[in-house]
Amino acid sequence: MNESSITEKGVFPFPEGELGSLIRAFDWSSTSLGPITNWPQSLKTTVDLLLRSPIPIVLLWGPSGVMIYNDAYSGFAEGRHPRLLGSKVCEGWPEVADFNENVMRVGLSGRALSYSDKELTLYRKGIPEQVWMDLNYSPVYDETGQPAGVLAIVVETTGRVLAERALAKSEERLSFALSAAGMVGTFDTDLRSETVYSDARFATMFSVDPEKGESGAPLADYLAGIHPEDVERVHTAIGQAIVTGEKCILEYRVVGKDGALCWLEVHGQCLYDEAGKPWRMPGVAVDITERKQAELAIGRLAAIVASSDDAIIGMDLNGIITTWNLGADRLYGYVPEEAIGKSVTILLPGDRKDEELQILERINRGEHVSHYETIRQRKDGSQVEVSLTVSPVSDAHGKIIGASKIARDITNRKKAERLQRTLMRELKHRMQNTLAIVLAIARQSFRETDSDGAAYQSFEARLLALSKGHDLLTRADWDRAELAEIVAQPLAAYDSKRFAISGPPLRLTAKSALALTLALHELATNAAKYGALSVPSGHVAITWEVERANSPRFFFRWQEQGGPPVAVPARKGFGSRLIESALAMELDGEVRITYDPAGVVCQIIAPLSAGWGDESHA
Repeated sequence: MNESSITEKGVFPFPEGELGSLIRAFDWSSTSLGPITNWPQSLKTTVDLLLRSPIPIVLLWGPSGVMIYNDAYSGFAEGRHPRLLGSKVCEGWPEVADFNENVMRVGLSGRALSYSDKELTLYRKGIPEQVWMDLNYSPVYDETGQPAGVLAIVVETTGRVLAERALAKSEERLSFALSAAGMVGTFDTDLRSETVYSDARFATMFSVDPEKGESGAPLADYLAGIHPEDVERVHTAIGQAIVTGEKCILEYRVVGKDGALCWLEVHGQCLYDEAGKPWRMPGVAVDITERKQAELAIGRLAAIVASSDDAIIGMDLNGIITTWNLGADRLYGYVPEEAIGKSVTILLPGDRKDEELQILERINRGEHVSHYETIRQRKDGSQVEVSLTVSPVSDAHGKIIGASKIARDITNRKKAERLQRTLMRELKHRMQNTLAIVLAIARQSFRETDSDGAAYQSFEARLLALSKGHDLLTRADWDRAELAEIVAQPLAAYDSKRFAISGPPLRLTAKSALALTLALHELATNAAKYGALSVPSGHVAITWEVERANSPRFFFRWQEQGGPPVAVPARKGFGSRLIESALAMELDGEVRITYDPAGVVCQIIAPLSAGWGDESHA
C-alpha cells in the first residue's frame, strides 16, 4: 500500500518503515485513541515526526499513556517489541510502573523531565537487566492548548556507563599498583654528560626536585645524597659495572635533607654505543628501609635472646629442640650441642611426661601458653621451678611449624611465697589467740557492770566482725580484699534474699576493708533490731559506683526499705559514731546517715586514692 492510496482512504501518510507499517495496520479502535482517521492533527503530526527521527522516541498519549514509537525505539525495546505498540505504558513496562506514573503525572501537567544516565531494571528479554539511559520527557499539546501526551526521547547509555565504570576500576587498580610500587623508582644515567633522568620517586629518594629529575639533573646531585660511609663502595661497584658490562646490584644508604636515613637496593646495567663506549646506565631503585629495619630488629632480638637470663628454646612440632640460648644453658645445665636435636622431654621429671604433649597440642591449635608454672629437671637430676610462656611459630604462609618457649627460674619466688603463706597462717593464729584473750578479759570486765550481758554481747559481736575481716584479709595475703566479699561477710548471718547488692569490681586496702567491715556490721545489727531486717517485708539495697571524671571518687550507699517508720534518735550510739567518724577518717571521705521515715540511708563518698582499688583487679 503506497502513500497515495493511504491518503485517498483518509489515513495519514506516515513514513514507510517497520513501525510506519505497523502503526497503519494496528487496530487503534481497541485503544482509547480510536481509529487513525479520528486522531487529532496534533497526534498525527507528532507521530509523523517521531517516525522520521533516527533517535529512539516514544509517544505516551492520553491519561493512560498509550505507546506509539519509532524504529529506533523498537531496537531499545528488544523482546518487548512489537507488544508495546498500543499498550499503556505502565502495563507495557510493569517493572518501572511507579517511575512512568510520575512521568505521566508531570508531563500532563505541562512540565518537562530530564534524566542523565538514569539506572532502571528492565525485563526486555524476560530476565532482569540493569539499564542506564538519558531520558528527556516533554509535554505534547492538543488543538485546545492542553497537554494531551508526553514525548520521550530515550537514549540508552548502558554501554558507555559500563565502559566508564570498567575504566574507572582499571584506573583504580592501576592507582593501587602504583601506590604499592611507590617505593620503586626508575632512572637513566647519560654517562657522557653525567646527567640523570629519573621519575619523581627516584628523585625524591635522593632529595632531588622531581621536576628537575624528569628533565635531567647532574649526577653529582644524586651522588651527594649517598651516605658518606657508602660513597667509595658505590663508586667502585659502578666503575666495575661499566668496565665489565655486568648487571650491578647494590644496597646502600641515602640521607635526606631532613637527616632521615633510607636504604636502597639499586639495579643498573651499562649500555654502550656503536663504538663500544659507555653510553647509558638505566635501572631501578627499591626502598628497602623497612626490610633493613626488620633485619636490624632481628639482629637485636638475636642478641637479646643470646644474652637473656631466661631460657629461650625453639622446638618443632615433635618436641625436638632446634635452638638453645645461654640462659637455657645456665638454667638446665646442658650446652647447645647436648640439647639441640634432642627431645624436650629430657627436661621433664618422671611424673610430668604428659605435660609437654599437652602443651604441643595447644600450640598446634594456635594457642599461646602464658605463665604456666611447673617443675623441670636439670642435667644433674635436680629440679627447678619455672614459669613457662610458649608461643606458636609460623612460616611465611601462616602455617604453624614449631614453638618458642621462654622458661624463667621462679624457685626463689616460690620459696618466698611458701614462707609468706606460713607467716600469714602464723599471724592468723596469733591474731585469733589475741582476740580470744581480749574476749576473756572483756567477759570478766563486763560481768561487774553488765547485768543482762547486752553490752558484752554487742562488744563480742563487734570483735567477731573484726576477726572475720582479718580472716578475709589473711586469705588475700593481707594486701587488698574484694569489696563484694567484704559486703557479703557481715551479712552472711541474714537471709540473702533480703539484700539487693550491685556494683563494679573493686578492691580495698586492709585498713579500709576493716573499717567498712565494722560499719556494715553496725548497720546490719541496727537494721535487725529496729530497721528493715526486723520485719519480714523489709529489705536492704547496697550499691556502689565509681566516678572517673576529674578527681576519681567512690560512691557507696546502704538503703533500707519496707521496715518500720524511722525516727531520728534522741542520741547517737556507739555504732553511729563509729560509722560517721571512724569510717570517714579511715577513708578520708564523707559518711552521712540519714534517718528517712521510709528507711535508714547511709552514704559514703570517698576519693579512690584513699585506699579504694581500681576496677581492673590489679
